[in-house]
Amino acid sequence: MRCLIVRFKDCEGPGTLLDSLQARNYRITYHNAYDERVHIVPAAHQMFDLVVFLGGPQTVHDPNQHKFFRPWLELASHLVTMRDKKVIGICLGSQILATVLGAKVYEGEKGPEVGFSDVKVADPSHPAFAKLNGMTTFPAFHLHEDVFEIPKGANRLLEGSFYQNQMFEFENRIFGIQCHLEVTEPMFGVWKNVHAEFIKKAGWIPGPEMEDLRSQMERAGRSLFEGILDI
Repeated sequence: MRCLIVRFKDCEGPGTLLDSLQARNYRITYHNAYDERVHIVPAAHQMFDLVVFLGGPQTVHDPNQHKFFRPWLELASHLVTMRDKKVIGICLGSQILATVLGAKVYEGEKGPEVGFSDVKVADPSHPAFAKLNGMTTFPAFHLHEDVFEIPKGANRLLEGSFYQNQMFEFENRIFGIQCHLEVTEPMFGVWKNVHAEFIKKAGWIPGPEMEDLRSQMERAGRSLFEGILDI
């Protein structure tokens, strides 16, 4: 099977999701959307079994960025109509999926959500959670200020206390995850520097419990990704 991973910033990567993909023998292709010299192949929606849209600083609901997003919205639109394709969107990627499914994406009224806080499993019976061994809450890392409404026909899978909509699924093959569950320890170290200004804006100060929370998040995230890939 083939997987396309679309990156919207150079420090964004699949993190722990990569391990789950490699364990299932996916052949992986990366595309750096932030490099506008490189264009996506027109038939990408036919070439790949799985497409992963990662996070980034762009704003999908900003009219001034429509030209940038056009190829990614078109790709996602094709994918949601093809019943044999699976798609995972993380942070910005989830907002792209929500957009093509007709849901509103907008700047959250409470301001940025940054740092660790628990997310709650909204439907423990869903097969995406089959490998969580009954876990119903776990820490997630948040780094966003845009949020999405749940698309019509989709189901909320994870919910948060600051912004409720943290994950949705559509037809058990389109998965939008607002929070971050993929972040490895090295990635997190880079993110703290790269996103320092945004973190400061939100007022989040990393504490001594940070690595323990990240480790808990990583274990839950690995289980969730494996559950999604095995559906």
